[in-house]
Amino acid sequence: MSVEIFRRALAVLEGGQPAVLVTVVAAEHAPREAGARMLVFPDGRTEGTVGGGALEQHAVQKAQELLQKGPSTLLEPHDLGDLGMLCGGRAVLFYEVLQAPPVLAICGAGHVGVLLARLAREATPWPIVLYDDRTERGEFVPLHVGFHPLPSYHEVPALTGHIYAVVATESHAKDVQAVAAFLRQDPGPAYLGVLGSRTKANALREKLLALGFPQKKVELMRCPAGLPLGGKDPGSIAVSILAEILAYHHRSLPEAWAHFSRG
Repeated sequence: MSVEIFRRALAVLEGGQPAVLVTVVAAEHAPREAGARMLVFPDGRTEGTVGGGALEQHAVQKAQELLQKGPSTLLEPHDLGDLGMLCGGRAVLFYEVLQAPPVLAICGAGHVGVLLARLAREATPWPIVLYDDRTERGEFVPLHVGFHPLPSYHEVPALTGHIYAVVATESHAKDVQAVAAFLRQDPGPAYLGVLGSRTKANALREKLLALGFPQKKVELMRCPAGLPLGGKDPGSIAVSILAEILAYHHRSLPEAWAHFSRG
């Protein structure tokens, strides 16, 4: 069973679907021995078992909480009597969130887009793809960053898995095209940032609402993208956007913004 669970865990990572691997790391008078494993998916489906009953119900609930809020690992002891199980033993469960690394998708191979790709390539292990409707911009793209010329930003492809997207094209009209392409995707990017000012942000939101996108979906867009680190040069802007993405990735974005608000 362990071999099958590991195969399924690998398939989960390769397919971009999140899950939690729950492992019994210690057991005393418990339904399953140490080494028993179970995969828990976001909808509550499971593969494998850590013993059934109240312990397993608790494990499924805890795994779903971890998928929503973190942390990515948890070691938790259980007194089975406290869970209402007659065996009255003990078990220690280890929870590990499985999720493929996100893909950073950047629309616009201008100064900010290229610098953001270069910074992210050096600072993260993530795959990075850069889109532009100008084929000649490919010569500025860093090594190990995928460059994909597009006929137009209407043609941004749907990417599977966990996507962080940044729109930094050379015009407002093209920003609208790229953002609309991302918002039409289901489920769409986990993070969607757009380079621009607050004035541009308001105009962009009005345009998207006029195109028929619901308010709730439009508000998922972060514009202006980036933490308020100061500086208006391309390098400073690229750093600020990557900082915001990293804070989002590590589930500390509210704390990061609270820090700047206190300042």
